[in-house]
Amino acid sequence: MFETKIFNFFGFVFISFFVSSYLFAAEIYPDVTWLHYKSPEQAGFTSERLDKIKKFYNKKSFSALLVVKDGAIAIDWGENDRRFPIHSIRKSLLSALYGIHSSSINFQASLADLNCNDNSLLTDQELSAKVFDVISSRSGVYLPAAAENNEMRLNKPARGSYKPSKYWWYNNWDFNVAGTLFSKITGEEILGSIATQLAAPLQMQDYRVTDGYYVKAESEHSAFQIRMSSRDLARFGLLYARGGVWNGKQLIPHEWVVKSTSAISNTNMGDKYPPYFGLMWWVEEDGSFSARGNGGHTLAVYPSLDMVVVLRTDTYLEHTVSAKSIHKMLSGIISISKGQQHSKPSLITETQQEADKKQIPELYRFNNASIALDNGLLVSINFKNETLFVDWGTGKFELSYLNNNRFIISDLHEPLEIEVNDVGELIDIKTPKLFFIQAATAAKYDDLLIAESWVEKAIKMNPNSPIPYVNLAKIQIERGNKEGAKENLQKALSIEVNNKQAKKLYQKILLNQYFFPGLMISILVGFYLRSYKGKV
Repeated sequence: MFETKIFNFFGFVFISFFVSSYLFAAEIYPDVTWLHYKSPEQAGFTSERLDKIKKFYNKKSFSALLVVKDGAIAIDWGENDRRFPIHSIRKSLLSALYGIHSSSINFQASLADLNCNDNSLLTDQELSAKVFDVISSRSGVYLPAAAENNEMRLNKPARGSYKPSKYWWYNNWDFNVAGTLFSKITGEEILGSIATQLAAPLQMQDYRVTDGYYVKAESEHSAFQIRMSSRDLARFGLLYARGGVWNGKQLIPHEWVVKSTSAISNTNMGDKYPPYFGLMWWVEEDGSFSARGNGGHTLAVYPSLDMVVVLRTDTYLEHTVSAKSIHKMLSGIISISKGQQHSKPSLITETQQEADKKQIPELYRFNNASIALDNGLLVSINFKNETLFVDWGTGKFELSYLNNNRFIISDLHEPLEIEVNDVGELIDIKTPKLFFIQAATAAKYDDLLIAESWVEKAIKMNPNSPIPYVNLAKIQIERGNKEGAKENLQKALSIEVNNKQAKKLYQKILLNQYFFPGLMISILVGFYLRSYKGKV
């Protein structure tokens, strides 16, 4: 009897120790909300060097930084709950969708096999490109593509200069065609698939399918675009840090995660950029990898450290951070992350804050109302699920009601006004963004006075933003009103001290006004003195 009690006691102790050890060792995943370390130091981050990184972060145009270590948030700076555009990070999301369906996709099928062409008909050589060539950005097809920037357009190789699979080039034509092929092969629409295959199982807090949209250019192949919060991107990054596993379930085949984030191509873009590229992921020599978007948006994944880093910039306000600054920021975070981690860290559950929403007045509950701008752009207002949205072709932006006829565009943080007539019909929508679109249309036809008047309306509606003052200064420079431009650039800098566009334009005006004329006078005086000296 005594022996039995001793056995039961030690058995209980052993089982309790085993269970507690298992729970402590078990990987942490966010639930509806994230867990936060009580302090970064508990996650192993050294506080002295963290202060230096914070200073660098504040100095640059970053809008948010989120660092996840071992499944919980260690660093949370800025607007990590705000849905910013993710730009080219979208490509890594598409790579994940390919991975989910990888067992049923023939990656050796050619564009000809899949009856995939373009407005400019492809040559036989181009049609021989395979699906794998496309998703690795090695198709050898160099045609105009949607969502390209000027650098991509200007530096693109000549058409037909490389055969498929022989040369890597960061090519939006490939990425956009990868989207077309995904839908053609699987029968799934991309944005809907991201919602059901990724956002739902990862329990993304902020993502809505309405945050996505498609854009087209000269090519028939669209580029999909998405707005997403840092804390939702971090969930996607954690999925990849854990080899495609989420809470014990293999959402993406492990083989695909390894293959898509392994070095397939050399990028040869300098030491500020990752040296390799996989299947729509940038790859480092140490085995870490990242997804990157225009302006500095970065999702970096470090599987060996079980760490995810998300960096954001406010590209709504045209903010950008250089590749050099991104590299320095990531290197700094890695260097401070290897300290002694607390054996039993204190983890705090993130509180899900629901903003107090004013009820949308009945007057503005349009099922689907729209107006056309002078350039033919259709702007629509739609009320659904007790939420009012505006859409001008870049996804549906949620509106929060203020008072009278005024609203706030939630993600943009910009005002919007809705005008209706006596019978409740929509007659006008006013917002700085739409004023800028009208100004751009006027400027396109060299009607700079009209363009200026539209921007002045934007200033009147949103006087605390630097963007309208910068845009007005650009128009004034074109009209030769440099003093007026300087005045508006000073206003922009008084609102945002480090506004790069305002600084650059102001310096350009000063150079043209004072430096170059002064330089010419110095040259002429010097020439005159030399000539005079020679005569004496």
